[in-house]
Order: sequence, then structure tokens, then C-alpha cells
Amino acid sequence: MTFGFVLMDPVTAGIVVGAVALILFSAAWHKFSEPHAFMAALAGYRVVPSVLLDSMTRLVPACEALLGVALLVPATRTAALAGAAALMSLYALAMALNLLRGRSYIDCGCGGSAQPLSWGLVARNALIALAALAVSGPTVARDLAWLDGVALVLGVMTVFVAYLLADELLRQANRMARTHPHTGHDAEPSA
Repeated sequence: MTFGFVLMDPVTAGIVVGAVALILFSAAWHKFSEPHAFMAALAGYRVVPSVLLDSMTRLVPACEALLGVALLVPATRTAALAGAAALMSLYALAMALNLLRGRSYIDCGCGGSAQPLSWGLVARNALIALAALAVSGPTVARDLAWLDGVALVLGVMTVFVAYLLADELLRQANRMARTHPHTGHDAEPSA
């Protein structure tokens, strides 16, 4: 099923697929390596019943890792792209829900140093979801040359590094906004 997608160059599609896989692997690694921090972040969202927090702390990164692997297997790629888009959309929705509740002070649970929720993070996850959907259709059938392989590897690394840089810029912008004397967001509200 193609959903009316325009045929995309296989290298372009491969760059997006590889970058999304790296993003998922990175996210899973952070959550697996810091399970208590992830559980605290997940609890902060107040969208998962407390009785399920322990299970979800293990299930979410396992899903991320499995989707990352499935992206790299041609037979499961289309389904994995849909799964990655759904997961990123779910993350964006949970963040947006909490932002609308006025709960921007909670950690996003993305891994690394704590990062409060922001509309920038919502947009980032929505963009990843859209990118995954954009490359889920068929690609142009053509022979690939060695230069395509070089472009693919460099493209994946460039997009992933751009993602990391954008994430750090969002983290720093959030910190600066919270320490600015006129924002009124200097402290976490009492529960």
C-alpha cells in the first residue's frame, strides 16, 4: 500500500531510516541505562497508572530498541516506520497534554541531563514522526553505486548530529528561559 506517496530516492529514504533508527537506539540506551530517572520522568507525566510504571519503564525502551532493529530489516521497515511515527506522536501528545496542564517543569524523559517539557520538544517529536511517515512509501528502483553508500553513511551521521545539536539547543533554551528573572518559572510548583 503506497498511500499516494511520491517515489523517493533510496538514499534519501535510507538516510531518514538510519537517522530514526539511531534516535530510537539512543533513546532506548538512555532509558535502559538510567531506569530510575526514566521511571521518575514517566511518573511525572501522570498518564500511566502507578501500578504500571515499573513495567512501562522496561517496555518503552524495549519498544524503541525493537523498532530501531526493525527499521534496519527491509521486510519489517514499513511497519517499523509506522510504529516509530506512532511512538513519536504518542510522546508529542503526552508532552503537549502536560504543557496544556501547565506542567512544563517535569523532565521529558528523553535521557541525558534533565530537560523540562517545551513546545520545541513536541515539535521535534512531531517532525520525527512526519519524517518516518514520509519515507514509508516506495522508493525509486535504481542501482546503487559506492558513492551512494558514502552519501548514505554521511547523511545518517549528519542528520543524527543535527538532531543532537537541536536537542542540546532546546535544552539550553529551556534552562535560559527558566533562569530569566521575568519568566516566573524559576521553581517547580509544589505538588
